[in-house]
Amino acid sequence: MTTIVFEFYASLERLAGTREFPLDVGDAHTVGDALLALDAARPDLAERLARCACAAGDAIVRRHDPLPADGRIALLPPVAGG
Repeated sequence: MTTIVFEFYASLERLAGTREFPLDVGDAHTVGDALLALDAARPDLAERLARCACAAGDAIVRRHDPLPADGRIALLPPVAGG
């Protein structure tokens, strides 16, 4: 089993009611797999998760990328403005 700590920022943090959410993602191998597990655990976030960028360390990661070695995925909601 693999545990990922999801880090929520901006409006996601307010919606989730927490800055970090550790989750056992089972046998997930990719960032996308981990997001599916988060979606199932927190359906209240599902609509926002689909539009979030994901980061590991200081790099943006794509959903098909492997899980980060440090077990942390930051979720960055889209930003509007000019």
